[in-house]
Amino acid sequence: MKTRSFLVVLTCSALSLPLGARSRAAQAQAATRDTSVSGLKPLSALEQNLIDMQKAFLDAIERGDAAYVKNAVSDDFLLIGPSGDVGDKAELVDGIHPKKTSAATPILYDFKIIPLNESAAVITYNAVLPHRNPERYQHLSYTWVKQDGVWKLKFRQTTLNLWSAHDL
Repeated sequence: MKTRSFLVVLTCSALSLPLGARSRAAQAQAATRDTSVSGLKPLSALEQNLIDMQKAFLDAIERGDAAYVKNAVSDDFLLIGPSGDVGDKAELVDGIHPKKTSAATPILYDFKIIPLNESAAVITYNAVLPHRNPERYQHLSYTWVKQDGVWKLKFRQTTLNLWSAHDL
């Protein structure tokens, strides 16, 4: 498996924590702090906790904090990268390194939280990675589960949003 391909996408996703542009992405980020992503009701404690965990996870990847990532991911973690490659916890953790150069800031937007129950939820969002073409438009899904009272990332999938790439 080509660990590099999905780690690049994962790392690029992490670079977007401080969203620079005041655009739909910035509005979506603000919405995740104040209201549900549907925009009409306040976030529940569970939803806010999940958003905070997701942001902390992406920040750890950006910092190259392999210990944090290792602790945040379940032992049976599965990752499906944008090309369909499959990875596991060891491959993910082994690929975590501090970034050496700064790239254009990716834009994350349209966050959705789908609680499955009190111990499991899915977080989805869209990303624009300015430095990748045609893989610049992506949809990401993360599944978090509570194991022994601690939230762990169990599954992540990246899907290319190719129709957007052809809209330019």
